Amino acid sequence: MEDILVTGATSYIGKHCIALLIEKGYKVRTTIRDIKRADQVKSDLEAHLGKSVDLKFYEADLMKEDGWFDAIKGCDAIIHIAGPFPMSYEGGEKELTGPHEDGAMRVFRLAKDHGINRIILTSSVASIWMDSTIDDTVRYIDESNWTNLSDTNLDAYTKGKALKERAAWDFVKKNDSIKLTTILPSLVLGPGIGAPVRRGSMEFMLMMINKELPVAPPLKFGVVDVRDVAKMHVAALENDESIGKRMILAENTYWVKEVTEMLNKHGHNAPTFTPPVFLVKFMATFDKTMKPIKPLLGVDVNFNTEPARSLLNYDPVPIEQTIKDTSDFLASYKES
Repeated sequence: MEDILVTGATSYIGKHCIALLIEKGYKVRTTIRDIKRADQVKSDLEAHLGKSVDLKFYEADLMKEDGWFDAIKGCDAIIHIAGPFPMSYEGGEKELTGPHEDGAMRVFRLAKDHGINRIILTSSVASIWMDSTIDDTVRYIDESNWTNLSDTNLDAYTKGKALKERAAWDFVKKNDSIKLTTILPSLVLGPGIGAPVRRGSMEFMLMMINKELPVAPPLKFGVVDVRDVAKMHVAALENDESIGKRMILAENTYWVKEVTEMLNKHGHNAPTFTPPVFLVKFMATFDKTMKPIKPLLGVDVNFNTEPARSLLNYDPVPIEQTIKDTSDFLASYKES
């Protein structure tokens, strides 16, 4: 039985990966920043799986050395998911980019020292879709693209994701014993395991549902179901043909208005009015939270997911089902 370390026990994707690995018979260990939260994570997983789980927790913070040696020692492979995902951030940039890049390199160095050669790294389309070499109103983005780190529009999250993935591939070039696959999900939706946490994609969904976004901005993005994200992490782990490759995940790409219209079919009143691109770009000039998306406003973004479909049998959950299940998940906690 393979012993797999999944970093980021409390994360949206992390819980789903842990649950799937346990269902498939793997021995699983995981890291958590605050060990006091371990019982709740275990309880959430047991409620989801309908059975008791054997899961070992290690307290470890991406910005500290403590805990990582023991967490990694003796495992057979690593799925590295842990990393921050705020919608807005007021601290220094390094406080956000550091956990991505420095934290990942700590994991990679210890993996090498312990003779662990298989790593699946959770990246993001944030690593590719801000490629400023593409200046078209219709963009076709594939695994060869990279976000331009010198772009002054980049927010700390996007830069952190791109730095982390670049650092990982650079590490592998110098240490060819490490067999790496990176998973690049687009906006991750779908039901969570345990209570929803208002950050990342759930923050975005709640902003739309609660009309905290007064309009549907002219922004197009990919959507992927969290259950598919977990499946593709495990599929990559089990398929050596994925080694050395970047796997983009998106059921398809959608304008914000298309997503809000789907939400409204399930009893919500999310905004559907999309103002002109020039007006939103003008507003973005004065709103620092909108600065990162300014170059993408009005751009018809499309992702190439063929590598994941052909190598990992990626057969995505239809977005209508994902939206319904996300809506039901959020409503179930609102009502309880």
